[in-house]
Amino acid sequence: MLEKNNLGDKRIVDLEADSEFRFEVDFKAQVQIKLVKGTAEIFGTELAEGVEYTFSGRKAAVYTWHEYTANETPMTSYLNTHLAIQQLRDMARSSNELGPRVLVIGPHDVGKTSLCKIMASYAFRQGEKPLYVSLDTAEGSITMPGAVTATAISHLIDIEEGFGSSATTAASMGSTTMPLAYYYGYENPSENVKMYKLVVSRLAHTVKSRLAADPESRTSGFIIDTPGLINQVGYELIWHAIEEFSVNVVVVLGHERLYSDMMKTYKNQDNISIVKLNKSGGVVERDKQFKVQLQRSKIQEYFYGTPKCELSPYSMLVNFGDINVWRVGEAIAPSSALPMMVGTKDSETEVVKVDSFDMCLHSVMAILDADDAEHENKLLQCSVVGFIYISDVNEEKKKMTILSPSPGRLPRRHVLMGSFKWMET
Repeated sequence: MLEKNNLGDKRIVDLEADSEFRFEVDFKAQVQIKLVKGTAEIFGTELAEGVEYTFSGRKAAVYTWHEYTANETPMTSYLNTHLAIQQLRDMARSSNELGPRVLVIGPHDVGKTSLCKIMASYAFRQGEKPLYVSLDTAEGSITMPGAVTATAISHLIDIEEGFGSSATTAASMGSTTMPLAYYYGYENPSENVKMYKLVVSRLAHTVKSRLAADPESRTSGFIIDTPGLINQVGYELIWHAIEEFSVNVVVVLGHERLYSDMMKTYKNQDNISIVKLNKSGGVVERDKQFKVQLQRSKIQEYFYGTPKCELSPYSMLVNFGDINVWRVGEAIAPSSALPMMVGTKDSETEVVKVDSFDMCLHSVMAILDADDAEHENKLLQCSVVGFIYISDVNEEKKKMTILSPSPGRLPRRHVLMGSFKWMET
């Protein structure tokens, strides 16, 4: 039995077994939901009875809020998939081998992230400690848009805020539990496929190295969320992820053709299982405006925290000479002016130093874990230790004003600028 409260309008909703209560809420609105009696869960995390949960900017509807119950839910098939994966964990534990490496693929807005959260939460509730890997650079589900990330599921995913509270708190306090991240800097992998592959490969290498050193997570394995590209580039990136992460379970969500193509590609590889699941009828397509709002809210959350864990970011002046700003190099001259047989492909993974700091204004930048002697060609292979925001640039005084979640000097002087801009409000 659920109680719904929207702008003072309270309602009681009785849910039958194996049914869902689906809701959509705008970023500018808030809705409270309370479990009055019985049991229920969101993305695999159980609701506590009598506790009021507040939601904002969830699902896909903009400026409106509505709900309905549904009996046609694929949750049973999701649970069965988890149980099969759990058997792989038990087998890995008995043979002391690496646990299941699960890749969830499908088009945009079919519920891939929700399914990954459900499977990660179910694993945690059975005593596992899997890694949650996000290769979706558009949303920043774990830390910041533009990054590929991984984090250990060592506690239940927060019902109201997802990864928000834990990831943000860890980042602000310099915790060793901060999610592992590599910065791509763009929203869509198609914008620079070579660079995207490079950071995915680095993440895969580090994830497998960490699992080798952590027996508890080793047999739990990891679950990988992916961007929703279903075209030639998308297929190329799926094949790349399967190879780099040594994936042995591919879950295809809501796309018959993609499932058929994966079956044909890996039909002769007994070490890779292909699983087809239906998307939930409650999955709603999200428009561009909603996705932009979601990105802005994730950036805001990184610096200012969440309603349950508010932060006070620090503004500081930095001399131009105290920070090295890099961006991925691009050919300045038009292709027609370049010599014969010379293209721009080499610039896709080469960094160039930013000397005109005006272009840094309102940029979100990643602080790279690189020492001063690090060769510039190796910078893209460095993980991220945090993010900063450039709120002001003073060319006359040769200073920048930056916003940081933690006080004191920056931990490193090398920062990487991507395409993400943000106007602090």
